[in-house]
Amino acid sequence: MNWTNDTCPISNEPAQEELSGMEDVAEFICPTCGRFRITRTALAMILHRDPDANELALTQARTRAKEGEIPTIDSSML
Repeated sequence: MNWTNDTCPISNEPAQEELSGMEDVAEFICPTCGRFRITRTALAMILHRDPDANELALTQARTRAKEGEIPTIDSSML
């Protein structure tokens, strides 16, 4: 995997973004939020939202993820 320095869209803290070429999903590793994925549509939407609402979306993604899966935030959670 190829990672680059970026900012977590949930916590706005320094994070790593995976550059695998997945066109419709971005993957982040954040010291606060952990590892998660977010669809590009949701990523565009989340940048204009309240931080508490963003954390709620991540909580929903964690709840929906099966054991061993990386939680994924999609636009239906926003």
